[in-house]
Amino acid sequence: MEEKIHIDWLSVILYIIIVLFGAMNIYSANSGLDEPLSLDFSKEYGKQVIWISISAIVVFLILLTDYKFFNFSAYGIYVIIIGMLLVLLATGSFNKGAQAWFKIGAFKLQPSEFAKYATALALAKFLGTFDIKFEGKRNQLICFGIILLPMLLTLLQNDTGSALVFTCFILVLFREGLSGWWLVLGFYLITIFVLTILIPSWYILLFLLVVLGAIFYFFRKQKQLVFVSVLIFLASTVYTIGLDFAFSKILKPHQQQRILVTLNQDVDEYYVNKQKGFSFFKFEKKADEKKSESKRDYSYNVRQSKISIGAGRWFGNGFNNGTQTKAKLVPEQHTDFIFCTVGEEWGFVGSTIFLIVYLVFIGRIFFLAERQKNIFSRVFGYCTGSIIFFHFFINIGMAIGVLPVIGIPLPFMSYGGSSLISFSMLLFTFLKLDANRINEISRLY
Repeated sequence: MEEKIHIDWLSVILYIIIVLFGAMNIYSANSGLDEPLSLDFSKEYGKQVIWISISAIVVFLILLTDYKFFNFSAYGIYVIIIGMLLVLLATGSFNKGAQAWFKIGAFKLQPSEFAKYATALALAKFLGTFDIKFEGKRNQLICFGIILLPMLLTLLQNDTGSALVFTCFILVLFREGLSGWWLVLGFYLITIFVLTILIPSWYILLFLLVVLGAIFYFFRKQKQLVFVSVLIFLASTVYTIGLDFAFSKILKPHQQQRILVTLNQDVDEYYVNKQKGFSFFKFEKKADEKKSESKRDYSYNVRQSKISIGAGRWFGNGFNNGTQTKAKLVPEQHTDFIFCTVGEEWGFVGSTIFLIVYLVFIGRIFFLAERQKNIFSRVFGYCTGSIIFFHFFINIGMAIGVLPVIGIPLPFMSYGGSSLISFSMLLFTFLKLDANRINEISRLY
């Protein structure tokens, strides 16, 4: 007797609502002032309809596929995507400084979006393998390797935003038993990173030296504690100086500016301090950068984004009636800053309802992940939820000006075929695995 597909329809309904709502906002952000409602496939909103249709076909095929296929082919898919990332470094198409796309006619394919899907499969496959225990050091290193390989290849494409998304897999590893000390370490490293930018680096090292001296004075008889403290001090020194060097010498001006704007720093004053010896490394600009620096305002995107959201007030200006949106004042509004359109046209009330629906959607994914009966399905479910939540959190944070602008889409909302298809694959692969869980339970009765 043929089994029914016991799919979680609440997740499907929420997915459809978000995708259609996204298409509406892409239309508003991309159509002209007083332009009659139409469907022009040469414009972004028309292309998004094509991507939605392709995603629907992909979803249909996933639901027809035997659930065992995903476990069986996990490593193969991972290897194929890694191969695509390697080829991309040699033959990829450039866009805004990033070599992250294959150009196929009028469309572009971004393999890093599918790398998240492949990494989720490979991680779930490894942890779901018989007798694999995450607690072992060797297994932990393998898990980190599975995550870091596509992350580094994406970083080499100069696509920093997409590379940072891979850090969300740490949340999955915590669920599978990663020590809480890694969380403490992450918080410590982030704190040192922020302080290195805000204050002179040698202040930080002087403070750490004072702490080390206090430990040595009061706990000098505890040799192990003193030894560990010295190692932490040395590692912190290397990390701090390395950060100072990377920020001053490696990061490009626009990347520096985005971080400074987020930390509420006066950009011009910061560069003056840099040149006066604010850090270990003297900050020098190229002549062309000096000339154009005063004309470029890297806080423009965020400022216009907040103005656009604020213009919506309580109930918004209505669909396709956003004045800021129609004036094209927010760059990349149909992609990275799609939430601006939501804020302006649907107001505080509409934005709040949207955020609640989205959070319920993410919460539902984690709920389904936790109830899985096998490790592969559970890990893949947590990967799906973590990736979507990371994108959601960072994208909204970018739009309202509380997080750096790193250029990642809002899942199912932002324009883009690669992101929509890859996120749809993530979600419905997991829903297919969850449906199998229900089928297994039904066989028992």
